[in-house]
Amino acid sequence: MKRWEHLWLFALLLTVLTMGFAAGQQCTEVFEQAVETGSREGITLPIIMYHSFLKDPARWGKYVIPPDQFEEDLVFLKEKGYEAITVSDLIAYVEHGTPLPDKPVMITIDDGYYNNYLYAYPILQKLGMKAVISPIAGCSDQYTQSGETNAYYSHIKWNEAAQMVASGLVELQNHSYDMHSHGDGRKGARRMKGESPEAYREVLEDDLTRAHRTISERTGQSPTAFTYPFGGISAESGEVVRKLGYKASFSCEEGINRITRDAECLYLLKRYNRPDQISTADFFQKIIE
Repeated sequence: MKRWEHLWLFALLLTVLTMGFAAGQQCTEVFEQAVETGSREGITLPIIMYHSFLKDPARWGKYVIPPDQFEEDLVFLKEKGYEAITVSDLIAYVEHGTPLPDKPVMITIDDGYYNNYLYAYPILQKLGMKAVISPIAGCSDQYTQSGETNAYYSHIKWNEAAQMVASGLVELQNHSYDMHSHGDGRKGARRMKGESPEAYREVLEDDLTRAHRTISERTGQSPTAFTYPFGGISAESGEVVRKLGYKASFSCEEGINRITRDAECLYLLKRYNRPDQISTADFFQKIIE
């Protein structure tokens, strides 16, 4: 073979290899772009907000439903293919890309009434569903000390909370130590009229720190999210929540959440309050597919 033929074959081979490399690089870039786009777009997450469960029809209303209704809700979600997740699951997805179920849903229960343990917890066990409970730490301290148990008004004692945590079905989050009231001029965790931003930050930080320490010491689980009492939010509260290391927070605003790989999406998560006097199918009609 003549020398010019060798050179021609070498040039042809080089061209083919170059084209192949370029095509492979282009495929890689397309794949990476698709992954990045998927990460930005994220997943849809409905969050349901419950409070209290009682068998007495006279007590049913906006924040109190019968235990049977709670069970019917969870069965409905399972039949639709939804899987209950926790805040820890969300953080793992955002920070590490840990996969979430195809159809995730979050069950949250605010205030930590004793009836959560008495009625809701056995239903969670029966169905193998997870829930996020945000107890008012000061109330749980009070009833742990008194030992009083009443489905209508008392709150979970810390040994009951620890039992639920140990089951792997319940995750506890911070709902303040003593900022869940209207009567002292402050609505929940909001800044009071005339209170300086500096004084407010100090009060909020002290309360959340006390609640965090109490929950951690009493149950062995450290909260990673703050659940705003009554959904009351001030301009400075988000700053304090972040300073204390909380990676998520719950509001009382209704809406569907879009969870992406952007950590900011975990703050002020929206939730749908579950009232009485509406069927399971009608309630979820506007929330899930």
